[in-house]
Amino acid sequence: MDGVQPPADWPTRGEIEFRNYSMRYIPDQALVLKSVSFTIKSGERIGIVGRTGAGKSSLTRALFRLVEGEGGSILIDGVDIATLRADSLRPNITIIPQDATLFDGSVRANLDPLKQFSIEDMWAALIKADMVGVINSENMHDKARKIDDDSDWYIGESNWVGGSTLTSGQRQLFSLARALMRKRKILVLDEATADVDLKTDKTIHDVIHKEFAGCTILTIAHRLETVMSSDRIIVMDHGSVAEFDTPANLLAKGGLFAELFKSNDFANT
Repeated sequence: MDGVQPPADWPTRGEIEFRNYSMRYIPDQALVLKSVSFTIKSGERIGIVGRTGAGKSSLTRALFRLVEGEGGSILIDGVDIATLRADSLRPNITIIPQDATLFDGSVRANLDPLKQFSIEDMWAALIKADMVGVINSENMHDKARKIDDDSDWYIGESNWVGGSTLTSGQRQLFSLARALMRKRKILVLDEATADVDLKTDKTIHDVIHKEFAGCTILTIAHRLETVMSSDRIIVMDHGSVAEFDTPANLLAKGGLFAELFKSNDFANT
């Protein structure tokens, strides 16, 4: 696989820069990102909004290099990600997607398929993600058994064996536990709470606010309250950055963000 390995512990700051970046999904079809330029500082919380098809999720695909760019560049901590091996880029960015992927198997197989973490690490993540209440365990021996033994905590077709069907909120909390175990300097929330109830939404954002303090956080938003606490907001429109400022300044400006706000169009972003 072409590309180089990033520096050790990269990224350490979490600075992101798009430089005149363009991208299309299929050759000879329209660009989905058009000369996009912006800089995100270390530790900033950035909301990303826009109407359907505006280019929000395309920014995520570009950041993970799921699609190669047509022109321009993306830098993380000054490193052009196009020069990196894809398999060394993607594990260094944490993402919580809209739909958590679960595999048939034990909890450990889902949380840590490569067995890189200890039982204690996994339980710490489950506790922080408010998932530990699904089972009742008194000691670490029982916890280890329940994580490793398919007969106790088996995930298959969205069910715990001997338990109830996982709700969409529980699936997202499980995805949050994964993110906590693999915490990196950059976290992407790709409409992570779009299909959960308000209580779970609050739990996820409260945990992220505490556990990812100091990290750079990009939130593709679907609920207005999700982005109003952001340091700044990127407003996408037809593949371009229409606005990029603080929520207060964007509302005062009376541009596209204010229009979305007033029309209550955030429900469809």
